[in-house]
Amino acid sequence: MGKGAASAGAERVAGHRCIFIIVDGLGDLPVPTLGNLTPLEAAHTPTLDFLASAGVFGQVDPVGEGITPSTDSGTGMLLGMLPGDADRLKRGPVEAAGARLALGAGDVALRANFASIQATAAGCLVTDRRAGRIRRRAAELGALIRRLDLGDGVVATFQPTEQHRGVLILSGTGLDPAISATDPGDVALPAVLPTCHALVPAAQKTAAKINRFTRLAHELLATHPVNVTRAAAGKPVANGVITRGAGSPVALENVITRKGLRAAVVTGCTTVQGLARLFDFDVITDSRFTADVDTDLDGKIQAALEALERHDLCFLHIKAPDICAHDRQPEAKRRFIERLDAAMAPLLKHDIVTALAADHSTDSNTGMHTADPVPALVYVPDARPVRRANEPGAMKFGEGACRQGTLPRQTSAAFLQGVLAALE
Repeated sequence: MGKGAASAGAERVAGHRCIFIIVDGLGDLPVPTLGNLTPLEAAHTPTLDFLASAGVFGQVDPVGEGITPSTDSGTGMLLGMLPGDADRLKRGPVEAAGARLALGAGDVALRANFASIQATAAGCLVTDRRAGRIRRRAAELGALIRRLDLGDGVVATFQPTEQHRGVLILSGTGLDPAISATDPGDVALPAVLPTCHALVPAAQKTAAKINRFTRLAHELLATHPVNVTRAAAGKPVANGVITRGAGSPVALENVITRKGLRAAVVTGCTTVQGLARLFDFDVITDSRFTADVDTDLDGKIQAALEALERHDLCFLHIKAPDICAHDRQPEAKRRFIERLDAAMAPLLKHDIVTALAADHSTDSNTGMHTADPVPALVYVPDARPVRRANEPGAMKFGEGACRQGTLPRQTSAAFLQGVLAALE
């Protein structure tokens, strides 16, 4: 566990304790194969239904109305990032912090993906942005391009993190992070592999070095035995690296630490670990806590409950619904939500505040993030009579119900302030 904002043994500040569950990509749009319901609406969720019926629920805009969030911006806001810092937050430094890579002055960090690239007479095409979500032997591929001399005193350091994900750091003089992405993003594939461009004159050297790294990485990875084996098995090869989110070292303030609250984050996602470390929260992870559908939900719930013995607030991050939606698997998303709901049932036995929201909505029909608000709830245990999920008047928690919820539509920043108020 990392060192958090307040050390163990410090006086408690909060009157209540809270588990705040961030369900990555929870929001969705109606899916024809689910009877024009969303995966959340189609799922059997007695625990969520109870928490919403007995608490308050509604819609939350992760960053602002009409803005399509990324994982880092949407999660950052729920973790207490100041709204004014949203534009300063870049994915590269977040990923570097998640991988425990220290950035030196002048370094430029980027989020990187292993990708499948096809060379054609007209140029290179990206056929899979995630190389089939490669999981096995990615470290072997990463070792081949771990440190590359790009010339002019610039060195590229690459470190794989989880599945297809990785971090790329450029070190040297005269570097500037104002460059474009080589990741084509959520577009129809295959797509042309973008060339990195300088967004300001001072970044021309950086853009040129990224383009050189892209070429070198493709040349080295193309014939690696891992890719030869994957190609023979009919799997997408990981023969390229695409990048986005270039940034320099950044210091961020946080509304939670401003209040002197002790916070922890339970997650298997490197991005969220990076945000937690930038905010000086304790990070709780385990090999069983993955950023996929095979994550140990019961173990995560137990870890979050144990964290409340030393913290006022514990965030529990769940990644899998977003992955299912990106892969256009609404039925898998529905099934996972049902698993999560069942794993959450033990929370009802504890006298704790339970909050739930998402970093963004992900459309299972298209596989893309959207600007739609996300479902959210807050449950504060008290002596009031409540409506059980199977009793008349109880509601089904989902996007439709939240549009008519008991909370006004609000931003994540405002929602978090309401949660923190419940701890006083």
